[in-house]
Amino acid sequence: MIDLTATYELHHRLEAIWLQEPDRFVSAAARAGEMLCQQQATFERRGAMTTALTALSLDAEMLEQLRTLGESLHTVVELALDWVLADRERLERHFAEHRRLFPFLRNRTLGLSSWQGYSRYDAVITPRGQLKIIELNTCCPAGFCHGQIFSDVTRVAFDSLGLQELAGNTHGSIPQGALIDALIDLECASGQAPGLVGLVNDENQLHNELQLFQKLFAERGRQAMVVNAADLELDGDEVVYQQQPISLTYNKIRVSTAESPNHNWASGFEQRYASFLAGLEAGAIVSVNNLTAATIAEDKSLLAVLADEEFQTELSERQQSLVAEHVLWTARLKTGPVMRQGEQIDLMPFVRKNREQLVIKPANEGRGFGVVVGKYCSEAEWQAACEPSEALPCVVQDYAAAAQLPVISPTGDGNLARQDMHLTIALGIIRGKYQGLFSRVSPHPVTNVGRAGIVQAVLVSDP
Repeated sequence: MIDLTATYELHHRLEAIWLQEPDRFVSAAARAGEMLCQQQATFERRGAMTTALTALSLDAEMLEQLRTLGESLHTVVELALDWVLADRERLERHFAEHRRLFPFLRNRTLGLSSWQGYSRYDAVITPRGQLKIIELNTCCPAGFCHGQIFSDVTRVAFDSLGLQELAGNTHGSIPQGALIDALIDLECASGQAPGLVGLVNDENQLHNELQLFQKLFAERGRQAMVVNAADLELDGDEVVYQQQPISLTYNKIRVSTAESPNHNWASGFEQRYASFLAGLEAGAIVSVNNLTAATIAEDKSLLAVLADEEFQTELSERQQSLVAEHVLWTARLKTGPVMRQGEQIDLMPFVRKNREQLVIKPANEGRGFGVVVGKYCSEAEWQAACEPSEALPCVVQDYAAAAQLPVISPTGDGNLARQDMHLTIALGIIRGKYQGLFSRVSPHPVTNVGRAGIVQAVLVSDP
């Protein structure tokens, strides 16, 4: 359980300052926005991210709960990946839409003992403080470099507002350089001679964080370049870009399905990315995350695997309890019977009749694309979302209401206003170890920063 009392109290104090000293509050918020620009906290090419003076306030005991949950969940996810990949029939049953990628799912990243190099496990914090996992992200998990920036900027703003006891707190965000250092350590552990670091893009052209990654690698004496996987070449046993050997890649890719209306690898990827794929197969590069993590571990259907009765026999009683308590019931959106809360149901009639209890979301997409929250949509929108699509396979999931915080935040006209915002967090995991939080608030129930989401500071009270 996460006690949100201190977080609510903080937001009530911020609202009081805004009402009593609006000029002072506006000045602090404006300065925070300027600092974000200076520290390259941007989303794609849109410029600086939206910011608001808001923070999640935790203590050491709550941090330890989050650490235990994150690392325990990582272990369960790894067991699920091993279980699925060990049997072609299981792979077909749960992830048939990735069949074209099956030949490329054989190898872990060099130097890595797990399938996931890094992961971000998204969770709702309910009004009662319960943690409910809603997504597993191992492909494009934002916040591994941005989260600390928001915490640092917010602490400066709090100091200017006379909230020194909060400004002096440590942060609970993922340390900005943690992923960069882990990638370099992984390269070293593999025995690979250091070369060019490839920040590998694909036809989707997702660039969030990559400019900041270049800067952080440069601070460590390493050259990193944003490269398209189609522009890589194989020279003997080396993968090269513009005649420079690449030793390490951070893969900012989105595989999805061939016919997806959003991000995907369209048909013919085997030819476009032939050198990249050959380099992975030959173990010529340390590639993070690997294609297994970017497809199977990224697919929201994996949440359904965690509750699969056959897979559950692979888990200890404690692991079974973790899944039951913290992972929301999830199933592929398709006709036929499924198990829910120990009972067999006819899925599609159940989904159509229980809109306000459920959420429908694409299984292989991100950034909030196509997510329909039954409680916040019309009946017509819900019935449309209930139509299965081979091009855009979906999952249906139990809905868990998020705690809402009163946040003084920018409006469309450039002014500030009080808005009740939904709270979600993400547990940052690197090489199986908990690193910190990425927290978001949003006036929309889908809190992704690609929509209306705002990154939130995470502050930890002194013991």
